[in-house]
Amino acid sequence: MKVSFILPCLNAEFIIENSIQKLKKKLLKIKNINYELILIDDGSTDDTSKIIKKFKGKNIKLITNSKNLGKSTSLIKAIKIAKYEKIIICDCDLPYFKYLNKLIKLLRTNNLVYINRRSSKSTLEAKKMNFYQISRHIIGSMVCFVLNLLLLDKDTGDTQAGLKGFDKPKNFNKINFLSKKFFFDAELMILFHRYKAKMISIPLKYRIYENSTIKIFGLENFVFLLELIKIVLFYKFFKNKKIIL
Repeated sequence: MKVSFILPCLNAEFIIENSIQKLKKKLLKIKNINYELILIDDGSTDDTSKIIKKFKGKNIKLITNSKNLGKSTSLIKAIKIAKYEKIIICDCDLPYFKYLNKLIKLLRTNNLVYINRRSSKSTLEAKKMNFYQISRHIIGSMVCFVLNLLLLDKDTGDTQAGLKGFDKPKNFNKINFLSKKFFFDAELMILFHRYKAKMISIPLKYRIYENSTIKIFGLENFVFLLELIKIVLFYKFFKNKKIIL
């Protein structure tokens, strides 16, 4: 199988070298896989790009945004230049890394495979959570509930987890995605769902980060909310966007 791995990065100088090494080591152990690794530095103000450049080569590429454009825009840019039909996107800190082998195996026979924290079979491993963790968990659950209820099957589950793989649509470069910041993953899942593609999720045991660059009361949350509303309204009332697999 041939796979393009895509990792969006932002101010990741303390973790990105370890993530690249860890991923390369893992892929060496998987039989019959050819891969390329595309990393997108989305306007970092630290040495993220400088560190990634040490690894650039035949199968490792770097896209550098001169300013922060948003995760969705960065992922779309990378997928457009990906040379393989199978795509795996993963946050640069490699969350859910131990499920990568299973995801790759399932991707051989499915159109879209995703980590599903909202599955009834998934377990949140946390005896105590701080205010940030509780707030993030509630917001994430509410967003998934709204998207599942209005645009997907009620049991589709997680639209935002940081690890998923899919077949690159043949018309990908012609699709005008609405999301610029946060909801590319959700848009993609909506389109695959409408196409009646083979979608399968992976239940898991997971934790919620104790802190993050995402701020509960940050101004960026207004952009988050507006983008969510725009996507819900568009896909609820307009049916003209399609994918070709």
